[in-house]
Amino acid sequence: MKNLMLALCAAMLFSCQPETITPNEAVKEALKAVVVGETLAYMEKDYEKWASYWEHSDDVLRLDVTNAGFSQTRGWDKSGGNLASFFKENPEPITSTFENSNYLIFHDTSLGWVAFDQEWTSETGEKSVAKAAITLIKTENAWRIISYTAIQYDAENQNVSTLERD
Repeated sequence: MKNLMLALCAAMLFSCQPETITPNEAVKEALKAVVVGETLAYMEKDYEKWASYWEHSDDVLRLDVTNAGFSQTRGWDKSGGNLASFFKENPEPITSTFENSNYLIFHDTSLGWVAFDQEWTSETGEKSVAKAAITLIKTENAWRIISYTAIQYDAENQNVSTLERD
């Protein structure tokens, strides 16, 4: 009986150990944290915080596609550097909420790629959806965004054939 109690106590002790995170999972969580942190800082209109998530070089590339058209900018000064004045002129925080899902993440020691779905909900309940793909580089032990592509679309059109042409 004493051995049974000892075995039971040992089993309980080992079953209560915290789940360990593998280095691979830790990197994926760090990349997700950059993605979410960058969005939250943008919503808060905190330029310094938002800019800290980005690489500040001529290699930065941003592509936004909406129903209205598309915008592509290259270089930090054009894509991110000019947002300081936008945040000052429009200081009201964004009150919509967002949820990222369906992450697809690849990485090595200094390069990461994150694709995900993003759903926004306004205060009035209006929803919008986007697909995003972000490339990150690791510099000075921190992950920084170097390329960001966001494609907004109508949810009901998410499975249309893009191979057919008129």
